[in-house]
Amino acid sequence: MPELPEVETIKRGLQDKIIGKVIQAIDVLGPRRLIGKREDVVGRKILAVDRRAKVLRVQLSGGTNLLFHLKMTGQLIYRPEIRNTKYEIRDSFAGGHPSHDWHADLPNSATRLVFTFDDKAKLFFNDLRMFGWCKVLTDEQVAKIFMDEYGPEPIDSDSGQALPDFTVPYLAAQAKRLPRRKIKQFLTDQKIIAGIGNIYADESLFAARISPLRPVKEISPLEWQNLRQSVVEILGLAIKNRGTTDSDYVDSEGKKGGMQNFLKVYRRDGQPCPENCGGLIERITLGGRGTHYCPACQK
Repeated sequence: MPELPEVETIKRGLQDKIIGKVIQAIDVLGPRRLIGKREDVVGRKILAVDRRAKVLRVQLSGGTNLLFHLKMTGQLIYRPEIRNTKYEIRDSFAGGHPSHDWHADLPNSATRLVFTFDDKAKLFFNDLRMFGWCKVLTDEQVAKIFMDEYGPEPIDSDSGQALPDFTVPYLAAQAKRLPRRKIKQFLTDQKIIAGIGNIYADESLFAARISPLRPVKEISPLEWQNLRQSVVEILGLAIKNRGTTDSDYVDSEGKKGGMQNFLKVYRRDGQPCPENCGGLIERITLGGRGTHYCPACQK
């Protein structure tokens, strides 16, 4: 599942392609593929594209929004009006779970929604396993969901700096509410911190030298400070490198990200610790998720 840096990269690609276009038609291929009313979307102009946590928001005229969550196998594939093969390849992009669909004939068996714009360009929402979703919501509904379901964003995606609400006192206060929660599960709880998943939780904990198994009540003030800084630095590096290319992610131009070249523990199980401590990276299951860490370095 793409995390904050990957969704941020897709957001930027969409901004370059679809802002200013008018949605002329929507083809809904199957029941409940569009959660909301089609008539609330058709004829609306795209005003902005932004991101909250791992969710993409396409803001439309008239106070309406499209929210996308790609989950495990979701894709957004943009294609301009097809004039010739060279034009299509140059101006298309794809983001999400990589597959042959990047250059296949569309729509196909994985296509759930097709948005047609006033210039005849199309945006395809594909989702093979159908875990992802697209919702039609008002501005008021979006504001409530984003406030109720997600904690603060940890980083300003443009500057790479920590945002004002992502502070050590905030983290410590949340830890007091959930003292027995393991720190890995704490970091990936979207109601506490928005946008962090498996990859960047593992990497941030390694950078801060904190075991993912520790209860948050045992984290010292200095460790909270180090962990906050590690989260900001790791996410900033990932955004700069256009995300991680794992088994199920490419960026908004259908290209591989580069952050995998900087990962220290994620999917490095069995390999020597990069800090030359003599330990080996281990993989355990924590809260149903694969977790990677160095038992020798992370205490």
